[in-house]
Amino acid sequence: MSVFEISEIGKFIRKVRKERSLRLEDLSDEQISTATISNIERGVPHVNKEKVYYLMQKLGLNANDLPSMLMRDTENMETMQLKLMAIESMIRMDEHEKAYKKLCNISDATREEYASMFHSLRGRYFLKTSEWKKAERELIDSNRFISQENEVKNNLEAINFNYLAYLQYIQNDLQQALIYAERGLDVYREELVDPEQIKYVLMTNRVIYLEKLGKTDEALKRLDELWVYLPIVRKTEIILPMYALRADLYRRMKLYSDAIRYAREGIQIATTSSFYNEMFQIWTILGTIYVEQNNLNDAETCFSYILDLESRVAQKQELVRAYCSLGNLYLLQGKSDESKRILQQAISWAEKLNDALKLSNALIIMGRLMKTMGQQEEGVHYLVQAAQIAEQHDYSQKQFLACYELASCYDSIGDKKRFQEAIDQMYQAQRKVDQKQALFDVW
Repeated sequence: MSVFEISEIGKFIRKVRKERSLRLEDLSDEQISTATISNIERGVPHVNKEKVYYLMQKLGLNANDLPSMLMRDTENMETMQLKLMAIESMIRMDEHEKAYKKLCNISDATREEYASMFHSLRGRYFLKTSEWKKAERELIDSNRFISQENEVKNNLEAINFNYLAYLQYIQNDLQQALIYAERGLDVYREELVDPEQIKYVLMTNRVIYLEKLGKTDEALKRLDELWVYLPIVRKTEIILPMYALRADLYRRMKLYSDAIRYAREGIQIATTSSFYNEMFQIWTILGTIYVEQNNLNDAETCFSYILDLESRVAQKQELVRAYCSLGNLYLLQGKSDESKRILQQAISWAEKLNDALKLSNALIIMGRLMKTMGQQEEGVHYLVQAAQIAEQHDYSQKQFLACYELASCYDSIGDKKRFQEAIDQMYQAQRKVDQKQALFDVW
């Protein structure tokens, strides 16, 4: 018997045993131990083939019929794989309740045979239903079953780590999201099939997490590493975030000409597709660039177009960012009422989405607006919330900015005590930023 044959026969024997609800102990005797049976089922190469034939005899399996039985089993396996693929597609298309019903109808024996994929799909279902703990448990279980497989045939483990990273991201734990993205890249295997191009998804998401953490230099470095693969990235839904990140990182570095160029190139690509979320994101970045350049007319053109796209955007997180940028534009234009109205929408959406980073942004801009309108105490109300949220989630740069605006409000009011407290908080926040950067520079 070849190693391949032993592996396939072992899987088939295990499947037959499970279908008959037999334990290892039910088949063991003086001639074959439970350990040997387990080794046969796992396809361990050094097992005596006479033991394999003996075990088959105990199960009533004829060695001469084995090739035809394996062929039928392979056909059944391909049928099951097709069903799991259909369930996966349904989850992606937001038909997750129908997909879950199909998952529940899968037999116990089949669930065990396809345990890694079964638990991965359950994890993705719970992601859709916002049941975070259940989603995390299922995805971790999937990876545990993958680690027990003799032969890994796909990059499901890397896919699971990408979902785990996203799970942490939407719960505002950016550090853990980054760790999971790195783990996904560590376990990714180039030689295995990768129709989802999960390697580039993980690389893109790593840049996103670094950018959100304020690690602009490292984010740009990692984006440069990803950009090398651009000619072979097939999926537009990966390419567009790459352009959005490039434009946004250059904006942060105040390299506005380069930022505008990449934003416009991204928009050109997006125009030929139906990826409205990504198109919306890049238009928002472009409008923000023009605001920072004090080119308010072009900024208003961008945001007017963005509002026309609003109904087509599924990812409401991008809507929050657009509202924040538009609120800031109205503030600069002296349109206080319009600014307040749109920022209230941004705050409302950020709270509904539990997006701490965007909520802190919206609160800071609202606090700045209140200060400009001469309503310092109202501004303090928003800025204190922003500072608390930023501190809670370790957004040190946002905390510094909120405390700076707070100090300005207290200075205008003439409250020296609270002014000094805000200055002290600014110092503590900046100290965190400096310490993180010092640790980061070591690498």
